[in-house]
Amino acid sequence: MEAHKASADSAVASVTSADGETAGHDHDTSALIAEVAEIVNDAYDLGEVVRVVQVFGGYVNLSFSVTTRTSGGEHTYFVRKYCPGITEREVRFEHALLNHLDRKGFRLAGRVYETKVGSTFVGRQEIIAGKPTQRYFAVYEMLSGEDKYTWTQNRCTAREYESAAQTLALFHQVVADFEPGDLGRNQPPIMHLLRTLPDVLQRYAAQANGTRFDEYYLAHLPRIRAVIERGLEIEPLLHGLPFLAVHCDYHPGNLKYVDGRVTGLFDFDWSKLDYRLFDVALALVYFCSSWEGSDSGELRLDAAATFLGAYQGESAKATTPGPLSATEIALLPRMMANANLYVLHWDVSAYYGPEVADDDEYLGYLEHNVLLMEFLESHQSELEQLTASVRLDGVSG
Repeated sequence: MEAHKASADSAVASVTSADGETAGHDHDTSALIAEVAEIVNDAYDLGEVVRVVQVFGGYVNLSFSVTTRTSGGEHTYFVRKYCPGITEREVRFEHALLNHLDRKGFRLAGRVYETKVGSTFVGRQEIIAGKPTQRYFAVYEMLSGEDKYTWTQNRCTAREYESAAQTLALFHQVVADFEPGDLGRNQPPIMHLLRTLPDVLQRYAAQANGTRFDEYYLAHLPRIRAVIERGLEIEPLLHGLPFLAVHCDYHPGNLKYVDGRVTGLFDFDWSKLDYRLFDVALALVYFCSSWEGSDSGELRLDAAATFLGAYQGESAKATTPGPLSATEIALLPRMMANANLYVLHWDVSAYYGPEVADDDEYLGYLEHNVLLMEFLESHQSELEQLTASVRLDGVSG
C-alpha cells in the first residue's frame, strides 16, 4: 500500500490538463488525481500508475488519461469517474453492451477492463452535500486516432461523414442481437420521453429568475410545446420498427479519425434501448446542423444526404436490421425534429440542474436548437424530398 501511495503522490505531481497546460493544484484536484491513481493501482492489474492527466471537454462525467508502467513498458488507459446520478444498473448496461461489441468483433469501441475480482467497475462512497453518495469508476482501452471535433464543431469532410455513417450502420448491425436482460438506462425511449416533456419543461420554467436564458426560454416555450405535440403524432406509426441498443450520443466529438476514416467510437454512457430510427435522426442533427456562419441554425442538407446515403449503403450489406425501411424513411423528417427536441431538453435540464451553468454558454445551445427546430418545421417538405431521394439500398436516385 505504501508503494501505491507513493505512486499516487507522483501522479498528483504530474497532473496536467488535456491541452498540456498545468492544472490548478488545489486540494480537490490533488485529491481527485490521487483517488484515480489509487483505484487503478489497487483494483486493477494493469501496472503501476506513473501519470494521470485529466481530460476536459465532457459535461457529465470526469475523464482521465492514466499511464501505467509494467515490465513491458508504459501503457495508457482511459478512466472515467461517473457522475453522481448514475446507477449501478446503468453502468452494468453500458459495460454489457461494450462486452457484446467486443465479442462480436467490433474493434472500433474501446474494451472495458476487468478488475482483479472480475468486475468491470469500482464503486466507492463519498459525501456530497452532506449525504453518502455512491460513485463508480471504470477503466477503458485508450483508442487510437485524432480527436478532431466536438458536438458544436462538426464540419467534417465528406469522407468523414461517410465513414461516420458507415460506422453507425455497423454498430446497429452488431447490436441487433444484444439482449441486456433487466439492465438498462433509466431514461425512457424517445417517444415516452416526449410524452413527459411538456410537464418537465414547465417545471423548469417555474425556476426562471430573470436571466437572459430564462427570458429566451420562456418566450419560446409555447412554440416548443406545439412542436412536441406534432412529434407525438408519429408514435402509432412506429410499431414494429427496429428497436435496439442505440448509442444516443453519436456526434463527431465521440469519434476518432485517421485520414478521413473512423478509428474509434466512445462514450456509450448515454446508450439505451430505443428505435434505430431515433439514433439515425439524432446523428443527423448532431453531424449536419450548422453552428456558425450564414447558415447557422440550419440543417446542411448536402451533408445530411451524404450521411444518410452512406448509412443506407452500409446497412444494405446485412439483413438485420438492414437499411432504413420505406416506413422509417417516411418518418425520418419528423423523427429528426424529435431528436432536436431531445437535445433541446438537455440544454434546459443542464441549465436548471444542480450545477451552476454559464448563462451565455447555455443560451447559445438553446438558441441553436430553437433555430434548428424552426428550420426543421419550415423545411419538412424539403426533408421529405431528401430522404425519399435515398433509395432503400442506399443509392441516391
